[in-house]
Amino acid sequence: MKFRNAIFAGGGSRCVWQLGFWEGAKEAGLDLQSSVKFAGSTSAGCAMASAAVLDRSHDALTIFRDLTAKNPKNIHWNNLNPFKRGALLPHGRMYRDAMSELIGSNELAALKRTSLHFLMSDYPRWLTGALGAATALCLYGVEKTLRKDPIHPKWPARAGFKPLIGRAADCHTPKDFIDMVLAASCVPPVLPDGRFRDRKVLDGGLIENIPVRLANDQPGETLVLLSRKYRRELPATKRVTWVQPSKPIKIDKFDYANPDGLQETFEIGLDDGQAFGRSCVLGRETYSSAR
Repeated sequence: MKFRNAIFAGGGSRCVWQLGFWEGAKEAGLDLQSSVKFAGSTSAGCAMASAAVLDRSHDALTIFRDLTAKNPKNIHWNNLNPFKRGALLPHGRMYRDAMSELIGSNELAALKRTSLHFLMSDYPRWLTGALGAATALCLYGVEKTLRKDPIHPKWPARAGFKPLIGRAADCHTPKDFIDMVLAASCVPPVLPDGRFRDRKVLDGGLIENIPVRLANDQPGETLVLLSRKYRRELPATKRVTWVQPSKPIKIDKFDYANPDGLQETFEIGLDDGQAFGRSCVLGRETYSSAR
């Protein structure tokens, strides 16, 4: 089986599993980097989709590991001192630094040759700024608890938050692209850089953390890469194959101080991708542990 489209779910640091899966599938003979012509994502999955499309999964892992190895903790309490410089939460700066190291002019040109779309959440007119962000995150969190890990959240959309799609093809500079990645990942106050086309936006995962809708109009088979193991059964959709980690991912999505956790997550993905790749190459039923 060949996959023309790939959808990368959000999930913060857990998304590193997607990079391992991509590489594992390639090692087993399923070269997704060559076959995929359309990729869509939101949140931290945007960074993973970018690295995968560029065939730089190992480079991205090294960048993320090196940055987190230099960051001893996720909250820098010392920066509350008015005489100290630096942010209380280092995540936004680290995310931008990682993307800046990964994406240059040549990489942007390569990304523009692949149809790469990112989902963001647009504020309703009546609810913007800090209050809007707090409302959206509250709705998302409460729904996740009451509906027991919904695959597709509904409440923020019902409150008026709308999908906004950015495309790599519309980016003129690496900074434009990096700004779009961070905008699609905006979860204040941890990741506060949420501006796209001079408007404030939030993480697209508030509307659809697994943005399958981005590939609705695309021909061919679609592979959906999740970032966590769900307790509920995954959807059975025509022309869409869903894969998830075969075991729980231990690293927290906002843990930017755990290089060993990133490595472990990548290696789980590597094993899962190899098993999945072998099943596809041999023409067998997709391996069950990641469905």
